[in-house]
Amino acid sequence: MKNLVIYLEASGSSDALASTARADSARHGRIPQIEERFTPHVLPVMQGATVDFPNEDDVFHNVFSLSSAKAFDLGRYPRGSSKSVTFNRTGTVQVFCHIHGDMSAVVLVLPNPYFVSPDASGHYTLDGVPEGDYTIVGWHERARAVSKRIHVSAGHPATADFNIPVPPGEAAGH
Repeated sequence: MKNLVIYLEASGSSDALASTARADSARHGRIPQIEERFTPHVLPVMQGATVDFPNEDDVFHNVFSLSSAKAFDLGRYPRGSSKSVTFNRTGTVQVFCHIHGDMSAVVLVLPNPYFVSPDASGHYTLDGVPEGDYTIVGWHERARAVSKRIHVSAGHPATADFNIPVPPGEAAGH
């Protein structure tokens, strides 16, 4: 299933997971504009991450969002140019192009770096998760998020399977 994100939420009122170190990919992302499409369509990032929006098309683009988690308008820019946005608030940010109405993307801004998109066979692994109790969430932009409680302990893999109720035709991707 394309455009699916699996992520962890800490139990309790504070998110101790946010202070743990993980790959820089959680703190920096990239959504190029290629053949009048945003690629990838869905990009999960950690709160505070910067995302680059390079224009690789022969036409101008104008990347913008009106989302409450991050509103922005990057203005028109040509091929070979790139503009960036920093996402300081968690939430779902829908991204569009003022010039091409059918272009869209989603930046899913999460409070910690423990997220992954499953591979083509639907398998996923979240490595380096500290011991503790968590809620693991399966998210897709066109379905209600599905969550489960899990316990992580050293040396014992925790497993969670998901059945995300994506509308027919949406599972193959955008």
